[in-house]
Amino acid sequence: MNPFESHDRIPVCAIPGDDMQIGVMIGADAATNSIDDVVNLAKNIEAKGLHNVWMANIFGFDAISTLSIVGRETQQIGLGTAVTPTYPRHPTALAQQAMTAAAATGNRFTLGIGLSHKIVIENMLGFSYDRPAAHMREYLEVLMPLLSGETVNHQGEQYNVGGLQLSIPGADPVPTVIAALGPLMLKIAGELTDGTNTWMVGPKTMED
Repeated sequence: MNPFESHDRIPVCAIPGDDMQIGVMIGADAATNSIDDVVNLAKNIEAKGLHNVWMANIFGFDAISTLSIVGRETQQIGLGTAVTPTYPRHPTALAQQAMTAAAATGNRFTLGIGLSHKIVIENMLGFSYDRPAAHMREYLEVLMPLLSGETVNHQGEQYNVGGLQLSIPGADPVPTVIAALGPLMLKIAGELTDGTNTWMVGPKTMED
């Protein structure tokens, strides 16, 4: 079923928990449908009482830009990326974009980021995919303080940032999660972010 063609039934899934919220991935057919289709689907999901919509950033619409538009056309549903790749975006540029999305949506935006895949980053984009976990750690060391309105001074292996602070009126600190399943990435998520974004896993993995 193509959810853009019929809004009567929206497939969702969730893992039971004390504070369970149900979210829906949208925009999967963005390459062949319009922004208006995505907006209308999100409005329909909100009307049905679901909690969040999530959007991947792959080769179609830019997820953060699209969710900013969705946020202007909805009232209360949560909005998040699942996920936006860190490469090739500089963490300062991503922080600015995420905070702008937060301001545009009444601070309903959650930033979900990930490493993508070697075939995309190296073969398609031409960036090194060496030591991806180390890349994520350093990326977050720059990104997270900026998202909280702090001044960043960072000298690292991949990024050098000197005395930068962002000023986005109306933006609260942006909740941030990373795509993580393995022990090393989960450790980084626990130390530096608000949580992890899992994908295609069941109750056993979530419990572990």
